Amino acid sequence: MPPNIFMSYSRRETGFVDDLTHRLEKAGFNVWLDYRRLIPGTPWAGQIDKGLREAEVVLLVVSKDSIASQFVELEWRHVLGDKNKRIILAIFEAVKLPPELKNYEWVDFRGSYKAGLKELISQLNSPIQETQPAPETGFKAPTIVWVTFIFTLFLALSSLYSFWTILLPLILIPLPWQVLKRNYNFSRIQSALWILPISIFFVILLLYETGILESQAVLGLPNFYYSLSPFLRFMYDAMQWMFSLSMFVPFFLLRTAGMQRWGKPEANMPKFANPYQPNNPNPRKVTFYVDHASQDSLTARHLSQGLTKYGHVPAEDPRSAEAIFVLVSRFKTDTQADPEKQTVFPVMVQTAQPSEKLSHVQWIDFRKGLRNMDAVAQLLPDPAKMLTALGVRPTSGTQIVMPGIINVFVNFLLGLAFLDVGSLIAYLIELWSFDGGAIILPGILYFGIYIITMFLIFGLIYLLNTALTARRGWLASIGGLILSQVLLIALFYWQAAQIDNIDALYAQMGIMDTNGYFIMLPFLVHMAGVIFLSVASLFRFNDIRRWFPAKVK
Repeated sequence: MPPNIFMSYSRRETGFVDDLTHRLEKAGFNVWLDYRRLIPGTPWAGQIDKGLREAEVVLLVVSKDSIASQFVELEWRHVLGDKNKRIILAIFEAVKLPPELKNYEWVDFRGSYKAGLKELISQLNSPIQETQPAPETGFKAPTIVWVTFIFTLFLALSSLYSFWTILLPLILIPLPWQVLKRNYNFSRIQSALWILPISIFFVILLLYETGILESQAVLGLPNFYYSLSPFLRFMYDAMQWMFSLSMFVPFFLLRTAGMQRWGKPEANMPKFANPYQPNNPNPRKVTFYVDHASQDSLTARHLSQGLTKYGHVPAEDPRSAEAIFVLVSRFKTDTQADPEKQTVFPVMVQTAQPSEKLSHVQWIDFRKGLRNMDAVAQLLPDPAKMLTALGVRPTSGTQIVMPGIINVFVNFLLGLAFLDVGSLIAYLIELWSFDGGAIILPGILYFGIYIITMFLIFGLIYLLNTALTARRGWLASIGGLILSQVLLIALFYWQAAQIDNIDALYAQMGIMDTNGYFIMLPFLVHMAGVIFLSVASLFRFNDIRRWFPAKVK
C-alpha cells in the first residue's frame, strides 16, 4: 500500500510543490499539503500534528528558504528519531544541510523533473540505503530554464530597439538573470511582452519612412551578406530568427509547466488548485456571513446573491453563521472571526497580503471577477471539498491580478503612453532629414506646447493606471474613467493641432509635405481603442462595477 506523505516546504517553492503533489496523487499516493488540507474551524497546530502523525514519509523540499524556515525545521525535527517514519529530501536547490539531515534518502530535482519524479516514486515504494551524501553545492537547472534563459537573452537585446520607451528595456534587460534567480514578476513581464512587438514594428516603419533601410541597400550591405561563408550566413540567419522569435516564444515559455515549477510565487500564473464543476443543485442549506469592507459592498452583495440562489441563508452577524466569507482587498486584510474555531473562507478580490491568521487557510481567488459561484454554493456544506476543489495556491502579494477588462485598460494606456513618446521622436527624426533640422526653430513655440501636453497626458495616464491597479483615488470610478478618456481625447487632439501649426509654418517656407504621419497615431489609436473598449465593457460591466470601490458613506 502506498505510504502517506507529509509535504514540508517553503511557500517560495509553491509552484514546484503544487505540481509535485498533483503528480504524486495521480500516482496513487495520499499527500498532506497544508493549504490543501487545513480546514477552517479546527486548530491548525493540531491539524499539522495529525498530518505528521499519520504520515509515513516526510518529503522535505530542500531549498535556501526551506532550510532557513523555522516552521519547516519544526516539522522535520518533530519526526527525527521516529523509526516508523522516513525523511526523503527532494533537492530543489543545493544548500548546506543541517547535520541531522545528511544521512537521509534524497532525490535530485535540479535537472530533469521527469527523472527525479520517477526516482522519487521508486524510492517511496522501495526504500534504499544512500551510498552518497545529498548535494550541498552547485547550481543546476532543468533544460527548459536554460532554453528560456537563451530566448530571454535575445529578448533583452531586442528590447534595445525600444529604447525610446525607456520602460521596456528596464523591464526586459534584467529578465535573463531574473529567470536564473527565479524572481521575475510574471504579470509585469507579460504586459511588456505584448507591447514590445508593437514598439519594434513602430521603429521599423520609422526607419522605412526616413529612408534608413533603403540606404542600406544603396550602401551595398546585402553584398556584404553574400560575401560571407555559408556557415557565417547560416549563423547570421539563425541570429535573425532568434531575435524575431524572442519577441513571441518567451510568452509561451514562461507559461510552461517547467517554468511554473521553477519560478517563485511572483513568477507563477494564478490558478485554481483543482478546478471542479459539481452537480449538486440542492445542497444542504448553510447560514453564511460575508465580512467585507464598505468599499467591497457590491462584490459582497453579488456573492450573497449567488449563495442565496441555492437556498443558503444570510446571517445577521459572524457569531450566528456556519460559514464566513472574508473579502480580502487593500481595504481589508483581517477579520475578527477565528479561523481555528469558525469556518472561515478568505476570498481574494484584490491583490493584498492577508493577515497571518488568514494566510494559513487556502484562499478562493475572485481577483479576476466572480467566477465558479455555482460551484461555491453547491460545495459550501463541505468546506474541505470546496477548498480542495476551488482554492487557489498561495501567491505573492507583488503580483497584481485584475479582471480581464481592467487589465486590458491598463495595458492599453501604457502602450498609448509609449506611442506618444515614439510619435514625437519619429516626427523629430523626419524633420531632421529636412536641412539638418534647422527648420525646427520657427516652430519651437508649438513644440513647447506639444511637450507640455505630452507631460499632461503622461500624468493623467499615470494617475488613471494607479487608480485602476490599486483601486484608489478619484479616478477609481466609472465616472472618473469616462472623464479621463474625454480629457485624453482633448489632449491628443490639442497635440495634433500643434503639428498642424508647425506644418503651416513649413508651408510658408516652401516645404509642402513633411510626411508627419506618425504624429497623428496617438490620437487615432486612442479613438479606436476607446471605441473597442467601450463595446467590450458592455460585456464585462459587472466586473468593472465590482472592481471600482463603492463610496463610503
